[in-house]
Order: sequence, then structure tokens, then C-alpha cells
Amino acid sequence: MKTNAELPKPTESELEILSILWERNEATVRDVHQQINHYKKTGYTTTLKLLQLMFHKGLVSRKEVGRKHLYWSVIDRSALSRSLTDRLIGYLHNGSPVLLAIEAINSDYYTNNLAELKTLATRVNQLIEQSKNQ
Repeated sequence: MKTNAELPKPTESELEILSILWERNEATVRDVHQQINHYKKTGYTTTLKLLQLMFHKGLVSRKEVGRKHLYWSVIDRSALSRSLTDRLIGYLHNGSPVLLAIEAINSDYYTNNLAELKTLATRVNQLIEQSKNQ
């Protein structure tokens, strides 16, 4: 397993493709292209080129099945999430995960779910207790 420093740093377009591959486990260029086209118009050759670049960067692997290439992610979603989160905390939030959490709550993705906040508060308290006991 690669360390956070060794993980490739995918572009926004590459993250879109990785998300599709994580959900589907594996997909052809056409599968990825069709899913992206639901929300962003792009050319088939653009999707193909991105997947080829991602293969050479070590983000995905592929095998030939007939005349098609089947792609899948070789990057662990959790490891990449941790790496990107650590970068956000370090670069944008002065090393404070609390500031990142506040930004997350203020984002367009948050739905003001009180139960989620209570669960999060409980989890934070558990982590604090664990770190005290170590």
C-alpha cells in the first residue's frame, strides 16, 4: 500500500472517473463516457485519453476483453480520501480539522440533518477519548 505522499494526485476529471469506477468496480470507456455525459458533455475520445493517462499515472489498470478495454481503479478510495483530506486540512485550514468540518457543514452538500450532527459529535468525542488513552 502506498503512503499518502506516494499516492497520485488526481485532477478533478480523474476524480470523476475514479468515482464511477469505484461504484461500478470496473467499466469500459463507453460505460464511463455515458455516465459522465449524464451531467457533463464531453467527447468519447476525451474520456478515452483521460483513462489512458490515468493508466500511465498508475491510477487505474486495464485488461483487454475482445476489442474493448476494461478499466478499474487501483487506488483505494479511503486512502485517497485520507490523503486529500490531509492536504485540505494542511493547506487551506491551517492544520485544523475543525475548520474543515465547519466548511463541510457550510457546504452545499450538507442537508442540515441534526441526527448526522449528533452522530458526528459522538464520534468526535470517542476519538478524543481514544487519543487520551494512548
